Formats: sequence, structure tokens, C-alpha cells
Amino acid sequence: MMNYSLSPSQTRPILKWAGGKSKLLPNLIPMFPSKAHRYFEPFMGGGAVFFGLNFEGQSLLNDFNHELISLYEVVRDHPELLMKSLDKLSNHYSEEYFYQLRSQNLKSKIESAARTIFLNKCGYNGLYRQNSKGEFNVPFGKRLKCPALYKASNLLNASQSLQNTRLTSIDFESFIDQAKKGDFIYCDPPYEPLSKTSSFNTYQGVGFTQKDQIRLKESCLRAQARGAWVVISNSSAEFIKDLYKDCQVETIKAKRSINSKGKNRGEIDELVIVMKPHDVTAHENTKND
Repeated sequence: MMNYSLSPSQTRPILKWAGGKSKLLPNLIPMFPSKAHRYFEPFMGGGAVFFGLNFEGQSLLNDFNHELISLYEVVRDHPELLMKSLDKLSNHYSEEYFYQLRSQNLKSKIESAARTIFLNKCGYNGLYRQNSKGEFNVPFGKRLKCPALYKASNLLNASQSLQNTRLTSIDFESFIDQAKKGDFIYCDPPYEPLSKTSSFNTYQGVGFTQKDQIRLKESCLRAQARGAWVVISNSSAEFIKDLYKDCQVETIKAKRSINSKGKNRGEIDELVIVMKPHDVTAHENTKND
């Protein structure tokens, strides 16, 4: 019996996120174990996989972006107050107000969470980007009216999904090192650029280096050796192909939906690395395994 599943009414991500995996879940699911003691996600981002899986056990969710984790804590603990705060922001919608809010550091955790959603939804092309100081630096999206900042039913569903979670904002290696036998880890790190002009590997305003990619592989191999099942998504860059040449690697097609140039919003190859534990008795294989 599976302890997570896809359903037609699955909770959608709260934020628009570059590289989100909502549409890729049907491709990823066959590579996941059908059972796990706990679910780990070291790079939560928009949380498309977590929200789509409906995992029934405890989930440990992490992202180095403190602002993002704080947002999920508010969604989990205070969804009604968050919606009230978002309604207030919507009423003040304007380009001037967008930049005014973008320059502020709010002390209230609930107001700060609402600010994160507002800037994400009202910024250019739905991007979430920070500079080296950790400051949101996406320009105004220039929509005539304020876009929908939330859907009440979805936000409440997300709050319910987050009830049995432990949210942290620490280095991914320290986070992965907590996984034990029978746990499942899904990693969606900043992707290795396909070319020197690519710029989609920025993480909390700091580049995710090839040393970090190597460190990620090594920490996942240690988790595998302890009996965890690991799945990693990444780009089809030659560096990644070479790095994981000794692992099980699958290729899937992904549509890049967030790009400043419409002609670049096409299908690209993505790699999915699967590290199954040597002793799989703690997991129940999927029917496609």
C-alpha cells in the first residue's frame, strides 16, 4: 500500500517557481519508492513535489532560503491571518507600492510571508530571484490589475499538508545527513547550467557551484548507504552526465515555462538520477520497478 499518491484534487504550489515539477510528477512517480518512513526534500522551492505527493507520514522540508521556509511556517500555522494580510496588499496594488514593499524588511512574520507571495505574483513573469545580499530584485510585472494572490481552498489544503512537517533552513548536506534507512529523499537542486550564458543555478542569491553538485552527490551516496532511497533531478549538462555516470540515470522531457524569451520556452532534456538502497526491504518497489 502506497503512503503517498497523486489525486485529481492535488494541492497546487503557493508560489510560481522556475523549474517547478508539477507537470513532471507523472514521469517522476515511477522512479519513487511506493513506501517510505519519512519524506525528505532538501531544496523545497515551490514545493510542487511535496504538495503533489500527499505523503501520509512525517515530512522533513528544507531550503536555504530563510524567507521561503518562514512563509511555509506561516501557511502551516496561520493560513487565515495570511489571507487577510494578502487581501490588504491586493488593495494597495500599484507599481509604486510594489517597489516600496520590495525595499522593506518587515518584522511581522505574517506580513513578511504575505510580502513574499505578493512580490512573486506581481513581479515580472512570476520570477523569484534574489541578489547576493538576499534581497528580492525582480522588477514590477506591469499588470493593470493585481493578479490573484491566492485561492483560499488551495491555501487551506496546503496548510493541512504541512501539518506533519518539520521545516528547516540549513545547508543541504547537514539536512541529508539526517536521513536513515527507509527514508525517501527527493532532491531538486539549482541545475547545472547548460551553457556559460545560462543563469538558472542561482541559490539564495549565491551561485550553486560544481563543488556543491559534487557535495550533493556524495551526501546522497552516504544516505543511500544508510538505506535511504534517493532521487535527484538536474539538467542534462555534460558535467552532470559525467558526475553521475556510475549511477542509474533516466532522461525525461521538461517544458521550461519561465523564460524572458518566449522562443526559449520549449522542451528540454532533464536527468533524473535514482539511487536505490542496496537493501530495499524497507521500501516497497513501484509497479514499474
